[in-house]
Amino acid sequence: MVRLFTAGGIIVDTVVAADGTLGPQTMGGNAVYSAAGARLWLDGVGIVGRIPANYPRRFLDRLAACGIDISAVRHETAEVREGEWFLYRADGSRADHLHSPMDRPLPAEPGRRLSPDEVARLESRLKSRSSEGATFAAFRRRHPVRLADVPQAWLQAGGAHLAANLVAEQMDMAHALSGRGIAVTLDPGSNALLLRECVADVMKAVAAFLPSEKELRDLAPGAAPTEALRALRKAGPALLLAKLGAQGSLLLEGEGDTVALPSARVVALDPTGAGDAFCGGVLAGLVLTGDPLLAACMGTVSASFAVEAFGPFHIAGTARSAARHRLSAFLDSLDPSLSQRLRAPLSLMDPS
Repeated sequence: MVRLFTAGGIIVDTVVAADGTLGPQTMGGNAVYSAAGARLWLDGVGIVGRIPANYPRRFLDRLAACGIDISAVRHETAEVREGEWFLYRADGSRADHLHSPMDRPLPAEPGRRLSPDEVARLESRLKSRSSEGATFAAFRRRHPVRLADVPQAWLQAGGAHLAANLVAEQMDMAHALSGRGIAVTLDPGSNALLLRECVADVMKAVAAFLPSEKELRDLAPGAAPTEALRALRKAGPALLLAKLGAQGSLLLEGEGDTVALPSARVVALDPTGAGDAFCGGVLAGLVLTGDPLLAACMGTVSASFAVEAFGPFHIAGTARSAARHRLSAFLDSLDPSLSQRLRAPLSLMDPS
C-alpha cells in the first residue's frame, strides 16, 4: 500500500563537487530525491513521473530495490539524448543547464578529483555545446506530470509531494489531491516567479509550502526570509517552511513566530537533491506525526543523508534505524526546551 507519493522530474545527471571530485552518471530528479527522503522514515512510498523511452532501466530497478514503488513511472515514446551536468563552486553556487550526450564517456573515472583547470575546461566545453533540444528539461516541458498519472489506488494515500512541474499541472494536482483529504506539500522550484501571481491559491491548496531562500526572494522581493514568510502567511493558512541550505531551515508557526533549525553536521560531498530530500522527509513527518516542527527535523535529517554521497541511492538505501539514530542526535543538539517538546511526538511515530 502506498502511504505517500512524490510527483515530478526523473532525470540522469552527473556532478562535479566543489572540490573537483567527479561523480558518476546516475539517476536524479526532484521526484527521485524527495521519494528517497521520505523512504527513510516509512514504507509505502511511491513515485509518479514520466521518462523517455531510452531511460536506463538499471536506475529504475535500483530505486525499486530500495523499496520505492515505481509502478506509476510512465514511459513515453520520445527519447532524451542529453544528460544534465551540475558543477559546484567553492562558494556554494553551481553551473547548471549544462548537457552532454548520455552515451559519451565521462572525462575521467568517477571519484577522481579534477584540477581547477580541468573543471574550467569541462565547463567551457559544456557551455559551448548545442543540445538541439534533446534534454530532460525540454522533455519535461513536453511531458509534464498530470493528475491522471496518479494510480486510482494511490488517491487513498496520506500525503503527496508536488515537486516543480508545469504550473497549471502542479496546481491542478494540488487542488484535486487536497480535495480528497491528502496532505499536499509543494516545492515551487523554478516556478517561484510564476507562482507569485497565484500565491494565495497555492496557500489554500496545500498543507505545506516549501520554498528555498532563492525562491523566497522571487516570491517576496527585498524581504529577509522571516519577513518573506510572514508576507506569505497573509496569503493563506499553509505551513511555511523555508530551506536555507547549509544554514538549515526556518519554520513559521502560527501567525508570526518563527523557529530556526540548523542543518545536521555531516561531511557534505554533493548537495544535489538535498532540498528535495528535505521535502520528502517533511512530508513523511507530517504523515507520521502531524507535528510540523518534528517534520522539519526529519526533513533536515533526510537532507543530511542526501549530501553524503553522489546520487540518490545512498539515501534511498540507508537503514531506517540509522535515520532514527541521527534524528535523535539532532534533537539532542537543539535547545533543551525545543528538544523536550519534540520527544513526545517522536515516541508516537510508527513507521509501519
